[in-house]
Parts: sequence; structure tokens; C-alpha cells
Amino acid sequence: MNITEYFRELAFPARSLGTVISLITFYLLGSLVSAAGLIGIWLAVLVVPAMFRYLIMLAQARARGIEAAPPGIEYFSPVGNWWTLFPAVPAIVVAFGWELAAGSYGQGAGLLVGLLAAAVVPAMMAVLVITQSPAQALNPLALITLARECGAGYWFAPATLVLVFAVPMILDWLPDWLQSLVELYLIFAFYAVTGSIMRHRNLIDEVYIDDPLEPEVDQQLSDLDQQRTSILNHAYGFVSRGNREGGLGHIYTWLQEDPDPEQAWSWFFEQMMKWEQGQSALFFAQRYLSHLLAIDEPVRAVKLLLRCQLADETFRPFREDFPAAIDAALRCDNTALADALKRL
Repeated sequence: MNITEYFRELAFPARSLGTVISLITFYLLGSLVSAAGLIGIWLAVLVVPAMFRYLIMLAQARARGIEAAPPGIEYFSPVGNWWTLFPAVPAIVVAFGWELAAGSYGQGAGLLVGLLAAAVVPAMMAVLVITQSPAQALNPLALITLARECGAGYWFAPATLVLVFAVPMILDWLPDWLQSLVELYLIFAFYAVTGSIMRHRNLIDEVYIDDPLEPEVDQQLSDLDQQRTSILNHAYGFVSRGNREGGLGHIYTWLQEDPDPEQAWSWFFEQMMKWEQGQSALFFAQRYLSHLLAIDEPVRAVKLLLRCQLADETFRPFREDFPAAIDAALRCDNTALADALKRL
């Protein structure tokens, strides 16, 4: 990302009609929350999570260089997509840390907390968009890997977050309603810029988690899903009792019988990534990577490898798969990954 691209992204919330409508909608809802007194607390329970969900979807869309869809009614649901609510955590922590530091040690300490947050929070949001995992968004290795992959362009996102803090203070002479609107605009711009820093290296397409498939009417597919779920639950029973090899072996045996093994490999991997025993998914991924390399799927293999390295920087292919993995990285023009594999 260069400076011209940065300013285009900074202006994105004003350039996109759908984002303008969303911004105005959330501004009006926020004004209603503020004016509603005690009733506003209950309204905030719906509005605030919906806005965080939309901001994550905005970052996700800008990482792919597309428009963000306006928020639908599902954004206001109190259940589902809990990972999209994670931005509330650093927002609360930073606000509390700022107040505590400034109150105890002066404005300079508060400013230091703000600058530290500005350096780290964009990486947290970017990792969240890619992995859909709050745990990984708190993983220091994942954050460092993300920032390194984004290169120098990463620092446009922290600079934008600094604007979120600083501009409203500079413009404190404006009417309150206008200050609030400017601040909300800058928050939208921050998420747009955070998404765009991933676009340069195409990170969202390299390691992006596909959206869940819509339920099919076909009863055969429904039965297949039920069979896979049964196999997965049985494997989890093995793993939870300390028998990882037995659990994975149970899945491998099923994969030889599954009528759609290519889709099954991906399905089992995605489901296992949700387990508390997350390392099991990475052991499975080594075998999955071998399979993709064997059937000459370099793009899918590189996506899987990058996804796993983002989840755990120590992830490695099987030793015998290194030559094929390096070749796949080179065929995908990912020389950085190829060079990193050669050094292992």
C-alpha cells in the first residue's frame, strides 16, 4: 500500500454508498441509544454488537477489495458469530488502560497506552478477520507474523487508529453531534484500512476461511453431514482422552470411504480447528497437506500451509513433503514462503 492508496481507503466510507448508509444508520441508532435513558441500555445491547459485526465484515470486504454489504437483520441477533464481537474486548481494555494511566501518571502515560494500542490492535483485527478466532487474535506469534506479512504498509492502520483518538480531541470545538459523526467515520475508516493492508499480499485469499455452506435440500448430503459429524465426535472422544493417534486414525479410515473425500478433508480440518485441543487439527493438517501436494493442488496446499503457520508459527510439513511444498510455494509466486521453507 502506498500513500495514494491509503488516502483512497481512508475516504472509502465516504466513497461507498452502502457504507455511507451503514454509517448514518449506526449514527442515528447511537443517538437514539444516548437519548433513550435507561431504555437505551437495552437498545445498546443490540446496536453495539451489530456495529462491531459490521465493522469486521467491512474489514473483510476491503481485504478482498470489494464493497461491504449493508448490515442485515441478522447483525442484530443476540446469538451467532460470537467471534465478530471480539473487537469490543480490546476497545474496552484500551479505554480502561487509557483512563487508568492518565489518571495515575498523567496525560503522557495515557498517550503512551494509546500509541501501544495503535501498534497492536490493527494486527489483532486482521488476524481475527483471517482466522475468525479470538484466541489467535491474542496470539503474539500470529500478530508478529501478520505484521511481517503486511510489510511496511501495515503501519498505515496504526496511523489511522491514532487519528481515531486524536482528531476528536483536536476538533473539540465542534458541536457534540458533529464530533460523534467524525469519530464514527474514522472508526469505519480504520476498519477499511485494516482490511486493505492485507490486500497487498492477498492474505485474505491465501488463508481465508470459507463461509459455511448453506444447508442443502438434498437428503443424501444431509445424511453425509450426519455421518461425518458422528465420525468427528467419535474421534474427539479419543483425542480428549489423550489418544490423538487413535482419533486421527478414525478420521483417516473414514476418508477412504467418504463419497466426496476432497470436500471431506476440508470439512474435518475446519471442524477440528474449533476444538480446544487445537494441536490435533495441525497434526491432521500435515496429512492433509501431503494429500494436497500428492494430487497437485499447489494453491490449496499453500493456503493451508499459511493458515497453519498463522495459527502456530512452528507448524511444519512432513520432512518428505518439503520439496513439494517449496515447489508449490514457487508456483504460487510466494517466494517468501519458499525461502522460509528452504531455511528449515
